[in-house]
Amino acid sequence: QTSLPMVLADELDADWSQVVAELAPAADVYKDPLFGIQMVGGSGSISHSFQQYRELGAKTRAMLIAAAADRWKVSPNDCRAENSVVFGPGGKSARYAELADRAARQPVPKTVKLKNPSEFRLIGKKVPRLDSRAKCDGSQKFGLDLDLPGMKIAVVAHPPVFGGRVKSLDDKEARKLDGVKDIFQIPLAKGTGVAVVADRFWTAKQARDRLKIEWDLSGLELADSSQLWTKYRELARTTGNVAVARGDDKAMSRTPAAKRIVAEYEFPYLAHTPMEPLNATVRFEGDKAEAWVPSQFQTVDQAAMAQALGLKPELLTFHTEYAGGGFGRRATIDSHIPVEGAVIAKRFRDTPI
Repeated sequence: QTSLPMVLADELDADWSQVVAELAPAADVYKDPLFGIQMVGGSGSISHSFQQYRELGAKTRAMLIAAAADRWKVSPNDCRAENSVVFGPGGKSARYAELADRAARQPVPKTVKLKNPSEFRLIGKKVPRLDSRAKCDGSQKFGLDLDLPGMKIAVVAHPPVFGGRVKSLDDKEARKLDGVKDIFQIPLAKGTGVAVVADRFWTAKQARDRLKIEWDLSGLELADSSQLWTKYRELARTTGNVAVARGDDKAMSRTPAAKRIVAEYEFPYLAHTPMEPLNATVRFEGDKAEAWVPSQFQTVDQAAMAQALGLKPELLTFHTEYAGGGFGRRATIDSHIPVEGAVIAKRFRDTPI
């Protein structure tokens, strides 16, 4: 939201105070040049797209200068750009906004000269984040803040173990709550769950808490911390596969025992949990659909949701919402949360869920 705009704006010679960042919808044109799909993950945005965004900025700057030169009937070589303004001979100047339409009709340069790093005005400098104020004053809207006309809220009761299935369901008490619209079983990436749809979140949550579900966990591995630690200690004593060896592997054997420090570190299972709960909003209209998802994996999520709705991916308009933390948790191969949203929305045609 800040670093990529910085890279582009620097080569574009844009006025940073006028720069606004916008999250891209799902589209092939936005794919990561290394991954080959549209996604962010592994802290790879800058390393993958640095050259790409520099070239985009420089080409756009060249097109703006060409537009100004064409207007003034001068050579582009006699013009220069600075802070979103093109300057020409004889004191001529024009803001980028004035030139945008004409520039858009200019041919896109196949090659362009990039700045020498010594000319950078933004890259490597202290620059205010574009989202700082909104995050500090509470005006920043995240995926969970989305509120569409007529929208219903769904929550899902998941099994206590991955792969668990609903054996029996008693939803009588849950259905007594005013505002509950429906309760039904849905398939999960592994196993099955129970969806509760209501007018408001709190109603949906209270109804879910009242569900009496008996889960079928037969045939599933039931993790036990003490057993896992025992297994890990045994594995630690065996010879493993080393992909890359660093340092002197004989150093320990030459070190006197009195000078050795031996320590064991045990780390518990850590939940990969972003601050904003995982969420997705979907409106299914039969022959098309629209989705709003705080996603790191647009290409994959769009395809998975479309498949769940029985649509081609291009018939699902996919909006990337601002995420309250990602950390890879919003880039899952099975797209389980967005798909659950699609499955539920399919039952409520024309109603955003």
